[in-house]
Amino acid sequence: MNLKCDLLFPSQDVFRDKIRFNSHYPGSDILPNTCNVSILGPVLQGWRVLSNCRRLLASVGAACHSASGNRPSHILLSSGVPTEVAANALRLSVGRETTKEDVDAVVEDLRETVQLLENMN
Repeated sequence: MNLKCDLLFPSQDVFRDKIRFNSHYPGSDILPNTCNVSILGPVLQGWRVLSNCRRLLASVGAACHSASGNRPSHILLSSGVPTEVAANALRLSVGRETTKEDVDAVVEDLRETVQLLENMN
């Protein structure tokens, strides 16, 4: 699939004002199959979300984020992403064989995980 970020992650309907697309900058080009998003909330750090997802396989931070533990990506921080938002970052991508059903299943997994984490606190 050759998807742009907003099509790759059709979750604005699911997450409403809790999602921030970190890779949207006016006039900038983005990879058609990759995006960086944060689900906003105090218990929704990227590493915590990924460790609780059943289907989603993704990365935290930015593509050039080094193995710096659970600290926010310096790339996102230098791009103006606030620390608490960068800490929640997920880097999502699709491949040629990814279907809309695959994307929908991952969004549902992410929705369930966010609900679980929020209900735990």
